[in-house]
Amino acid sequence: MSPRLRTFAALATLGFLLLGPAGAAAMGAKPLDTPAKNATDAPVQAEQPLATREEAKQAQGKPGHVKPDDAEALAQYQTLREYFERQAALDDRLPDVFSRRVRQEETMAFLAARETVNRRGQLERFRGAKVDLSGLTFRRVTADPDLARIQVTGSYTISIPPLVETMEEDALFVLLPEMGQWKIFERRAGWR
Repeated sequence: MSPRLRTFAALATLGFLLLGPAGAAAMGAKPLDTPAKNATDAPVQAEQPLATREEAKQAQGKPGHVKPDDAEALAQYQTLREYFERQAALDDRLPDVFSRRVRQEETMAFLAARETVNRRGQLERFRGAKVDLSGLTFRRVTADPDLARIQVTGSYTISIPPLVETMEEDALFVLLPEMGQWKIFERRAGWR
């Protein structure tokens, strides 16, 4: 599923909670399907978990969690963190996390969703959303100078007072470097 469809799905879920079924339909909720796996994918390299310094300290001794070994890993994690936070808050800077190759399409989807929420008078509530990503695990599957694949699994919590919603995540994010920053090119749901 593309990040654009993911944005619609997440916003539709929150729209349903805040606005009822009519709000979710108006936000562009669409049935979701699992995309076919790309047969041209390179073989998976050894997995290298990705975590912030704080998470690494908290998870010492637990399997699957290690401190990232380079600045690239931290930059990739930061891009994904910004994606989740900006999406939940309908932050105008959300399109900035996407690769220039998909930014136009993602911007159009974002603007449509944001306008729907604004018409319903709920935009300010969304702007105050808080996101807790502590239940997510970020694992680098491949890390090349020109491409990174990061598997994100677990759950995260979006709080838009007085509501709190837990969202499940199981996706592979493909990031590309652009002008010294990592950007999201693709999101593949249910990747294994």
